[in-house]
Amino acid sequence: MNYHCCRSGTYKPKGKGVKSLKSQGSAKIGISCPAIIKVRQSTENVVVQYFPNHKNHENQLEHLRLSESDRAAVAGRLKEGVGEKKILQDIREEITVDSGRKMLIEKKDIHNIKRDFNINGYIKRHEVDVGQSGNDYGLKDEDFVLIIMTDFQKEMITKYGKDKICIDGTHGLNSYDFNLYSVLVVDEHKNGISVAFCFSNKSSEDVFRIYFSAIKNTVGIIETTTFMTDDAPAFYNALSYVMGTVKNVLLCAWHVTRNWHQNLNKIKNPEKRKIVNKALKAVKEELCLETFSKLMKQFIQELLNDSDT
Repeated sequence: MNYHCCRSGTYKPKGKGVKSLKSQGSAKIGISCPAIIKVRQSTENVVVQYFPNHKNHENQLEHLRLSESDRAAVAGRLKEGVGEKKILQDIREEITVDSGRKMLIEKKDIHNIKRDFNINGYIKRHEVDVGQSGNDYGLKDEDFVLIIMTDFQKEMITKYGKDKICIDGTHGLNSYDFNLYSVLVVDEHKNGISVAFCFSNKSSEDVFRIYFSAIKNTVGIIETTTFMTDDAPAFYNALSYVMGTVKNVLLCAWHVTRNWHQNLNKIKNPEKRKIVNKALKAVKEELCLETFSKLMKQFIQELLNDSDT
């Protein structure tokens, strides 16, 4: 078995169509390069002869192939859902003198990586889902629900979902008045990871039941310890209906602060309002459980003893 230099030989187009060459031309030099690896295998051993000297061409970056490690790194980011444009931008920004062939990566390389790693495969497998009727879920013709979960997201919710699950709603995304509901988990580095998306023109418990049921049908029941949500009961009601009750149900910090500000306005005295607000922040930011309990008890007692609060 012989392994020839990738520059050796003459360019031969594949297929019957006429395909234009890349801007840098073919990697083939039209003649032979003497660099070769010869492998001979017998029943007892393998003999390898290596002829390392290249001739008749230069060592040009544009004609080198991407290393397997670089290809795998790009494939990993594609599986995470990172867009081609973002990947190319990041590669350009991190170029160093040692970047090698990676610095010349282009869209065609990414398309080849997608093909070789079968990254678009899951799209073809789920094409049949598009035709499902909304009546299967009790929706009206004018209702819209689109739920997305990638293979990477399946792995993440299975790995981290037992600790805590969060849900976040984003409203007013476009002129169609669709809302985005993202389910997130937290990894070991305290980073939030989106594990499912739901686009809908409705904001109701029925839609959220459909959402969590789709997740359950994909990865099974996730028995999480903590569920963080906003102050609308529909999210937790839907989760508990589909997945079961959760030990800890937390209100996200943004909604806690918003509710505080709404109720602080009930305190007429501006100075007392500032004092109460400062005390609330101190209690919220206390990390020691014992100290937190003492501060909370003391703070509540002070509020009860003051007629203005």
